[in-house]
Amino acid sequence: MKKNIYLNIILVFLCLYTFLIGIKGLSSAINQISSPDDIFVGDQVQLKYILVDEEKVKKAWVEVLAKPDENGDFDFLYRQKNIETEEVTEVFGKGNVSKKKKVASKWFLDATDSAFICLFIGIFATVIFQSSSTTTSLIVAMAGGAIILPSSAVFMVMGANIGTTVTNTLISMGHITKGEEFKRAFSAATVHDFFNLMAVLIFFPLEMMFGLFQKMSTGLATLFFSGDFDVEFQSPIKAAVKWGVGHFKDLVHVISDNDWMLLAASGMLTLFMLFSIVKLLKNMVLEKVEAFFDKYIFKTALRAMAFGVVLTILVQSSSITTSTIVPLAGAGVLTLRQIFPFTLGANIGTTVTALLAAMVLNPTAMIVAFSHLLFNIFGIITIYPIKILRRIPMSAANKLSELAVRNKFIPILYLLVVFVLIPLFIILIGG
Repeated sequence: MKKNIYLNIILVFLCLYTFLIGIKGLSSAINQISSPDDIFVGDQVQLKYILVDEEKVKKAWVEVLAKPDENGDFDFLYRQKNIETEEVTEVFGKGNVSKKKKVASKWFLDATDSAFICLFIGIFATVIFQSSSTTTSLIVAMAGGAIILPSSAVFMVMGANIGTTVTNTLISMGHITKGEEFKRAFSAATVHDFFNLMAVLIFFPLEMMFGLFQKMSTGLATLFFSGDFDVEFQSPIKAAVKWGVGHFKDLVHVISDNDWMLLAASGMLTLFMLFSIVKLLKNMVLEKVEAFFDKYIFKTALRAMAFGVVLTILVQSSSITTSTIVPLAGAGVLTLRQIFPFTLGANIGTTVTALLAAMVLNPTAMIVAFSHLLFNIFGIITIYPIKILRRIPMSAANKLSELAVRNKFIPILYLLVVFVLIPLFIILIGG
């Protein structure tokens, strides 16, 4: 009996690892499909590094001044603002289009003047990248390069917090044919959505009126930023998953180099592993599994929250962390009450990536990174300790999951409207 349990535990971890490979494969495919092929005058391009006064500036965002020539070379302008002196450094140079990482179009930059549009840009960008860590790191880099204002960046990271919840909501759809199991999984996924929406509803108007997080973050950035940091946390879990994703991509590319093929293969792998995890958990003695979680990890809300923080720092993605527990909820191993504080911990843990990215840039970038951290901390201390407020996200998630079980079209409509149609409509109308 014990041998079977140990074997099942090993298989669960192997399935979880493969599940993470599928998630990262999906993210990579979506990123490649959505990346623009061409750059134009006025666009912003992120280069690996440029030289400023004979010193390397890593991950520098530059403005394209001329179309790339036949060799891919283009003229650029690099700007960096000093928050203490308000002086802007301008450096002209030449770069190569093959070294670009991301493109921010001129249209996008013009649209960032509106706080409301910035919020929805943050949502939509995170839906595309399937990672708030990626989105916030890019926002931090653009703010550090004086491309967008810190005030605009704060609203973008608020949006990124909402957008990051789409991954676990999508994962819960893997249970859609299984009534009560789907109800548990969908409520576990959407409780994160409702908490982040609630936090934005509270703090978005306050930030617009008073610049609450920007002012606090400016003080912290000035206090803590004192020199040239060269910090880069190498997550062993992330490295292991990256290794697996690399081999998975190679295998897919044997069949086809098409990014859509990678998307389809990653999606099928993710769903297959999701079903396998649930089946294995059901085959195990659930009472013993539940006892393990109750005793060691989810015994108290504080312990669950701390576990969410630590696990997300290790994985460097709240999307992956929260997605991993959705099958556990579907299998009945974890309750919504246990999962809720864990997802809040994941919100804190995901800010570490942006903080590390900011440490190699400048105080302006630190303002944005600290804003992300403070927004998540204040969201938790404002909502979670107050019983009546704490119940709102859980009640909303339960009610939506009940509706979703009755009508399978509702969760699909919810995903499309909240995460795609509304953000796109606001961005296009506002832009």
